Amino acid sequence: MSGELSILLVYGLWVIGFLILLLLGYLVYDKRYKTDGAATPQSPPNGFLFTPEVFIDPKDGFTYRVYYNPRTGDRAYIREK
Repeated sequence: MSGELSILLVYGLWVIGFLILLLLGYLVYDKRYKTDGAATPQSPPNGFLFTPEVFIDPKDGFTYRVYYNPRTGDRAYIREK
């Protein structure tokens, strides 16, 4: 009886440890799609050029224009009015 209890205790601790790791991973790693709450800029930063690319963001329904910086390769997404 004592052997069975210790085996259940060991496996139970492993399962609890694994669940804690999953929770920590979710809380730390899942920052990919979360924004910092910063507002979208009204105009593109200096050095960014107009592109014909426009898209509607399915998350908020607003139309965005894409601007491109040829020096750095960065892209900026500015909401159109």
